[in-house]
Amino acid sequence: MKFIKNILRRKPKFKAFPNNEVAVEAFRHAGKTYYHFADNFKVPTARAICAIAIYEELRMRCTEEYLRKHIAATEQILNAPAGKIRLTDLAKINNNLKERLNLAPYPDHIYKLASVIYFDESESPFSYDFEYNAKKIAEWKRSPELLDFFLTMPFKDLIPFGSMQKERVQSYFNIAELMNQSHLQKLQEVLSKKS
Repeated sequence: MKFIKNILRRKPKFKAFPNNEVAVEAFRHAGKTYYHFADNFKVPTARAICAIAIYEELRMRCTEEYLRKHIAATEQILNAPAGKIRLTDLAKINNNLKERLNLAPYPDHIYKLASVIYFDESESPFSYDFEYNAKKIAEWKRSPELLDFFLTMPFKDLIPFGSMQKERVQSYFNIAELMNQSHLQKLQEVLSKKS
């Protein structure tokens, strides 16, 4: 995975975006103009690969970090000495993972997907820089109205919120984030317990 991230960080040299038929202005925020490809299915390969990875997180309702913590907690429980395996902890973290599959995407998934689809003038439209986009997402999160905006943009067909009322979406996201924090806290509790 690190190898792929290093390849995708390389920015090909270019002087301008592709002609206006391919990349079009999408929105302006905090003094920057963001663009997107007129056809989201004609995104350059490097960005498309990142979009697929992010879409997989969105589909699974958990990040790679969450899955790694879940695996570590499960291994810690199962590697306990005989008779000291905490089945209640194992059942709880497994149930949390199962619950996540029934949820709609978390706001972070939408921001990540938007960071692949929308790029500014300082980014290469052909590749995806993970570090730069983490900063871009942090900037976007300072303006909560952008989440509503992203939910109404052309990629809304990729996420199941197209017709949900704004208030219901925000209420859902608040609950989803509380569940996410609760699940992460349980994993951390399991990982911090001594066998």
